[in-house]
Amino acid sequence: MTDYASEHRTRGEMQRMINSYLKEWHDRPICEITRGEIKELLRVKARTAPVMANRLLSLITKIFNWALKEELIESSPAMRIERPGQETERERSLSAEEIRTAWTAFDKLGYPFGAVYKMALVTGQGRGEIAGMKWAEISADGWKLPGERAKKGKGHLVPLSSLARDILDGAPQIGELVFRSHRDAPVQNWSKAAKQLRKLCGPMEPWHLQDLSRTFATHLRSLGVDRLVVSKLLNHAEAGITKVYDRYSADAEKTAAMERWANRLREIISGADDVVQIRSS
Repeated sequence: MTDYASEHRTRGEMQRMINSYLKEWHDRPICEITRGEIKELLRVKARTAPVMANRLLSLITKIFNWALKEELIESSPAMRIERPGQETERERSLSAEEIRTAWTAFDKLGYPFGAVYKMALVTGQGRGEIAGMKWAEISADGWKLPGERAKKGKGHLVPLSSLARDILDGAPQIGELVFRSHRDAPVQNWSKAAKQLRKLCGPMEPWHLQDLSRTFATHLRSLGVDRLVVSKLLNHAEAGITKVYDRYSADAEKTAAMERWANRLREIISGADDVVQIRSS
């Protein structure tokens, strides 16, 4: 099981799932694990966490496909198992008032998790990208996110606004990771941090870290930022005839958009203007 995780781009998250959910299989030959065992494991997980059960099925399927390719097994017991959990597309975007409440909670949560949540909202990047951020990736041009940690393996340059730089200035520059545990390892215990954050936010409609990316995009569009610029900032693939561009090049429009968002965030956080609900787009 652990051999598979060590060879793949998202090995940190994969290893966490293997350690947490597949620990009873660690000492067993992969060829001995049956289809019935896989289905029972997924049924149990789906009762309390249907979305995670689907993620777990995806991981198990990939592991057995890898074992098949490496000729460790003759057939995959995970083949054509239906997803155990029901999912709906997430549409949550925080309003300006909710952002102000959340930012105060980030301050109380403290380093490293509070800073990670802030950076997610300020830059629009995902948990995996931010949690693995290294000081060596930061330059005057911005944050050079490498392909091995980026969406679909496509690295890009993330402009860092003055607000993002403020967050970096508040992080201890010890070791190679910007957001680190006590032993210069990636931060862990995400679920515990999320639970603490929910308490700090008080009576607010539930939201998750990944919703900050949608919040980022929604508010940028409300500020009049072009959809293509937002797409570039989120590192989304361009559809149709959209031009090809150098993902690591400095982009004046991206940089300007990031600073506009930083300025708007400062207004929201300080309560300098009347906080209003921004429509989703």
